[in-house]
Amino acid sequence: MKKKILLIAVLFMVTLLTGCGSKEKVVIYTSMEEERNQKLTEMVKKEFPELNVVIQHMATGNSAAKIKNEGTNVEADIVIDLETAHMKDIQKNFADLSKFDSSFYMDGVNTSSNYLTWVKYTMNLIIDNKYFKEHNLSVPKTYEDLLKPEYKDLIAMPDPKTSGTGYGFYLNVVNIMGEDKAIEYFKKLKGNLREYTTSGSGPTNLLKQGEIAIAMGMTAQGVEAINAGYDFSIVELETGSPYNTTSCGIIKGRETNKNVEKVFNWLIKDFGKYDKENYMPDKILKEQENKMKNYPENLKDANMTGIDSTETKEKLIEKWGEVNG
Repeated sequence: MKKKILLIAVLFMVTLLTGCGSKEKVVIYTSMEEERNQKLTEMVKKEFPELNVVIQHMATGNSAAKIKNEGTNVEADIVIDLETAHMKDIQKNFADLSKFDSSFYMDGVNTSSNYLTWVKYTMNLIIDNKYFKEHNLSVPKTYEDLLKPEYKDLIAMPDPKTSGTGYGFYLNVVNIMGEDKAIEYFKKLKGNLREYTTSGSGPTNLLKQGEIAIAMGMTAQGVEAINAGYDFSIVELETGSPYNTTSCGIIKGRETNKNVEKVFNWLIKDFGKYDKENYMPDKILKEQENKMKNYPENLKDANMTGIDSTETKEKLIEKWGEVNG
């Protein structure tokens, strides 16, 4: 009798293990930040308990390089939050998404049938209100204003070579002034900078530490600091807010998998909407609400011609060497 009970127990455990192992797997490469990835993991488990959805974080450059190298043999089925310039460069590895409903996007947001825009994120100045008041400083309104001597050692900017945010500011100045004048401008600005930071979040972190008074950073990160209690303001220059976009897609050949199809459809319609409304509120959907407190409304797009071109970026990054040369 004991042997029979033991045998039944063993068979039950084997059945359980076999059931877990037989779950179909869908692999998602994501370049989102940790908090957003955690929310995705939480929501996808609730939505698809019958699937083994693997969320794998990968920096946007690394993800693009891996797909470029491995092509359609890459492990990922779905890729989200990949910088659009990279997505455009490797789009031949992605499936045609024409069968997916994208009517919920604002007109003109999507320009390719091989990928859809994931988020748009803007960049602006973030200033320390207390420091400005105590030192009776005027709020900068133009890029030229940042060259004023009273701002010496009070500004931090992300390095365009290592940060998409830094590159966004750089490209905007190039589009306004032209390449040569832009390089001369940044040579002058360097005299007022406390430092170039490696990451896009670096200037905002220095601002929070009280080491600078003006951060050239992502709008969302500045608003997060304000909502955490910091006495900061978001300042949009007269030329508008620089911006960039990320995109999402399905690796070619995986679009015929019904599980991949339903996960991707949920991502763009449900989780994607949640992600934009709560973390990246710059509007790209027709019915997108802004649920991030204190996020500025009616920001004006800066001239970002070439933001989706890796060719332009490579050329400008090479020219950037003249600023430090």
